[in-house]
Amino acid sequence: MREEFQFSNRRACGLVGICRSSNDYQNRPDRHARLRERLLALSGKHKRYGYRMLHAKLKQEGFLVNVKVVERIYRQERLALRRRNRKKIPKGAREGAWCPIAANQRWSLDFTMDALANGRKFRTANLKDDCTRECPAIEVAL
Repeated sequence: MREEFQFSNRRACGLVGICRSSNDYQNRPDRHARLRERLLALSGKHKRYGYRMLHAKLKQEGFLVNVKVVERIYRQERLALRRRNRKKIPKGAREGAWCPIAANQRWSLDFTMDALANGRKFRTANLKDDCTRECPAIEVAL
């Protein structure tokens, strides 16, 4: 378009609606092409290896590269391992909690701790009947 109508770069980019820096952009060759190729080969051979283990393998082969570079390429190639789902083990027939029908069948003991207005702490032991929910005994210890 520039050569046909003899527009300047600024005017041609303005008419088309793109930035001049985008017009001048040239894609650079991949610096890590050899590394990417080897990483794909290793991950195909060792399917359960993550990026750290693959980085160790690459290091053994003589690739001097940062683990973060390996991780970035690993993610770009979508080699991330799938998380294994845990096998669900069916549990036996569950029985509901046993509810007492009459008084004095089941008792509960509960310990609580609190503080007085002056900051002194005290503890209580509460004895409770589960059916009637009566609390016949509360023992206090200062």
